[in-house]
Amino acid sequence: MSEHRIRLRGFWTATPLPDGRTRHTRHFGEPRTSPGETVWVVGDVAGPAEVSVNGQLLGSASGPFALEVTGRLRPRNELGIETADKDVGEVGIAIRTP
Repeated sequence: MSEHRIRLRGFWTATPLPDGRTRHTRHFGEPRTSPGETVWVVGDVAGPAEVSVNGQLLGSASGPFALEVTGRLRPRNELGIETADKDVGEVGIAIRTP
């Protein structure tokens, strides 16, 4: 399997939540893919986090994670990560070819 990563640096908006956590959001465009390729949100968060795309929960993460978003993407998308950490860590989009 081969993989092409797109890092999502900068442009994150941090919104404090009432429970003390922070919601980090970042907008991105739908990556171009070829038939058979899959798209994943990948990253490494310092503590427990919930990851969503376009308001749909993808799953929970703590440490390194990879969550598939193939078929959930639109031309413009919002990635959300809710965590107790003030920094979102290293997060990106991975396009994987079987």
